[in-house]
Amino acid sequence: MEYKLMNIVTISFFIIIFGNNGYAQIEIKSEYITSSKFKDADGNKLGGKGDLKTIDGSVQVPISIKMNENNKPKAWAVALSGTYASLGNENLSKIYSESEILNAQVGLIHIRPLNDKWSMMALLGVGIFTSDLDKISGKAILGQGGVLFIRHAKQNLDWGVGVALNNALGYPMIFPSFYLDWRLDGKYQFNLSMYNSFKVGVATQFNDKFKLGLIGEFKGLMSAVNKDGKDMYFVTQYGYLGLQPEFLLGKSLSIPITIGVSMSREVYYKDRTIKAFFDDDKSISYDNNGFNKIESDKHPSFGVSAYGSIGLKYKFQR
Repeated sequence: MEYKLMNIVTISFFIIIFGNNGYAQIEIKSEYITSSKFKDADGNKLGGKGDLKTIDGSVQVPISIKMNENNKPKAWAVALSGTYASLGNENLSKIYSESEILNAQVGLIHIRPLNDKWSMMALLGVGIFTSDLDKISGKAILGQGGVLFIRHAKQNLDWGVGVALNNALGYPMIFPSFYLDWRLDGKYQFNLSMYNSFKVGVATQFNDKFKLGLIGEFKGLMSAVNKDGKDMYFVTQYGYLGLQPEFLLGKSLSIPITIGVSMSREVYYKDRTIKAFFDDDKSISYDNNGFNKIESDKHPSFGVSAYGSIGLKYKFQR
């Protein structure tokens, strides 16, 4: 399963969902995908290879929270999130020259219950999506906003639909957005979620100090670039499957560690046009001389790699 470009610039704009009680939360995570050989869109190895290192961080801070008679929050919050990625490439500078990506966002969020089954969430914010940290272009700064209507179908199931507004194509556009959060508690805990990324996991908690789970996630990063005199997006998207021991240090602090495998990591360019934006399969790459432009229905990618991450989660209950 692929994490599509449209998901990156719409779903990821909804950066926070409040629980029933509302909380401030801080998360820090570092990932490493080991080096593997690079293949073009036709599966030919070109002699290059590369790895990926990322640092994620997010902060969710409620400004005000009021609970209604159904214990649903009416709240205002500020959310900040960012990912810095370092692409360690060897013999690939002619195919693509990007060696780092920064995706950072800040948003003001409002959520309110409409009735006992529906809530509404609205967002207004701005994000930076760049591969050039020395000189951040105005074209790499995207305004963003949106409205999401969330259905509380069951105590453990929320889903939502809405619209996101941004200038990803250089002018304001409205895109569909989706939200899903499904949880099963008990001896075995199951979670399926889709907003910042597509994530699925199953876990069991052995005691109040240790939890062990199996987790899979699909995610993507992008940056606004100028290639061949044209405005484009450079995209990398990847997924992983891994075993995740999580060490619980009290009620508020935990350290999750994931060890697993990344089956592939795609890297490619997309024209910054509405036609290319909605055609997720079409991508642009270059040959190993860096001169010949290649348009394909498949994406160039790195092969199977080991995956590892370590994180820190802090949640402050009000």
